[in-house]
Amino acid sequence: MTHRSSKCRSLGLALGGWLAFVSCARAEDAEGTPPAAPGQLEERLLEELAARGAKIGNIEIVVQNVFDTSDPEESKRLYRWANRMHMTTRESVIESILLFEEGDPLEPRLLAESARLLRARDFLVEATVEPSAYHEETNTVDILVVARDGWSLSPEIKIGRNGGENELGLGIEESNLLGTGKGLTVSYSTDVDRDEAFLAYADPNVRGSRAKLDVVLANTSDGDRFSLSAGRPFYALDTRWSVEGLVHDEERVDPIYDLGETVDEFVHLHRTFTIQGGWSRGIRGNDRALRWIGGFTRDEHEFRPAPDTIVPLLLPENRTLAYPWIGFEIVEDDFRVMTELNDIGRTEDVPLGLNVRATLGFSSESFGADRRALLLSFAASKGWEPGPGKLFLLDASASTRRERGLYRNSLVSLGARYYQRNLGHHLFLTSLSATVSGRLDAERQILLGGDNGLRGYPLRYQAGKHRAVLTLEQRFFTDWYPWRLFRVGYAVFLDVGRVWGEDRRATPPLGTLANIGAGLRLTSPRSSSRQVVHIDLATPLTSEDDIDSWQLTVETKRSF
Repeated sequence: MTHRSSKCRSLGLALGGWLAFVSCARAEDAEGTPPAAPGQLEERLLEELAARGAKIGNIEIVVQNVFDTSDPEESKRLYRWANRMHMTTRESVIESILLFEEGDPLEPRLLAESARLLRARDFLVEATVEPSAYHEETNTVDILVVARDGWSLSPEIKIGRNGGENELGLGIEESNLLGTGKGLTVSYSTDVDRDEAFLAYADPNVRGSRAKLDVVLANTSDGDRFSLSAGRPFYALDTRWSVEGLVHDEERVDPIYDLGETVDEFVHLHRTFTIQGGWSRGIRGNDRALRWIGGFTRDEHEFRPAPDTIVPLLLPENRTLAYPWIGFEIVEDDFRVMTELNDIGRTEDVPLGLNVRATLGFSSESFGADRRALLLSFAASKGWEPGPGKLFLLDASASTRRERGLYRNSLVSLGARYYQRNLGHHLFLTSLSATVSGRLDAERQILLGGDNGLRGYPLRYQAGKHRAVLTLEQRFFTDWYPWRLFRVGYAVFLDVGRVWGEDRRATPPLGTLANIGAGLRLTSPRSSSRQVVHIDLATPLTSEDDIDSWQLTVETKRSF
């Protein structure tokens, strides 16, 4: 490590300018070790200022419109009109998301986390939080917050096809209502499962506070749905407490599938109520937070024959679970800022730190349940960078319910993704997912098909007790930017999957299935919707008489 002389530090601070401090540090690095990357250098200097007891000075918030009309490519009538029509995010909304205020001690970690929280909001397509100047006389650091709005008013036009089934939808979504950061969605859609009229409202910072509110109302061809959630979550790594509540009431028809066709169905009424809270000492040790959580949940499931299926093949058993529960969460502050990974032209914050959540609940008749049961759940994720241009992400989850001496509705899932840069700035992805189940509740199925891994096959084509899917995909990111509105990419892929174990309502598993294909990807860094349009054409490598030789899929996802 190169030691920075007191002469150089004094010069940088005496000039009272952040840029002078940075320039001096870079000059010394040039004399000794190879120069640090600008991000690393800035982080190191911030740490030094924090050690000197520096405080946050002036906070300047700059909200940029959707198009940069100072760029000749965007200084055109259409883009200027779009900017005039768009109501930019209010500075108070940005301020309510930041984790620091003027006069607070300088904590470099909070600058980086604030930038991530801003980028996580759908109505912002980019955000940076950086120091702009250092004032020696007051020992303060000015902060510049720059956020770029996305086009938040979007018509929802869904024309999709997946696994041989069409999806149509029409609606409107506003993710930044009047520049307040609140969301409103009204839509009507039809797909393989149901027709749905949908209304949703979301407020992530109620009245500028850390409280949030989400409301969903839906009227469907097979029932209706109401959901209300509100509370103050663990909104940041160092948050010390949380309290939240959820009410969910839904009626729907659950279909059971075999070879892509509905073979059974029943009406499912699902009502859930949860209230929970949590406590933490905040960030401790190696940038890691431990949170203790607990609450009470009532979960009701009622089943009856559907109007079109008077005698179901298998009608699930009604059940009511009511249980207090306790658990813990471990959250680690370790992120990487990347681009061209799961999106095009947009900054992505990739979590590499260890994240764990585990809960234990006990259901009893004394709490209003219809049975005694022990409920366990566990989820964890972790990431690594094995080398330059390489990324490995791993996640796992498990849940089960022990009642009457048996483990029921048990699920264990594992997912692994390996990314490697190649051919310049392009990307090769290897993805493996596996699910193992035991004594599933009768309304649940482990399915394999066009909507969960095998793009060359119909939706929900195979059913079993266990599933594994391997995907090899070469992603290509182009510089094509039509009308400064859309970014374009494409991919070629191989999907291999199979199910094991028989679902007694479905055809026995057909063994290993595979397909190859290619697809186009369209996304807009200008839009707040964060949707990637997938247009895929795939053909199965195993010959089956009951499926088409080519499957065309048109759908939107939140990932490449």
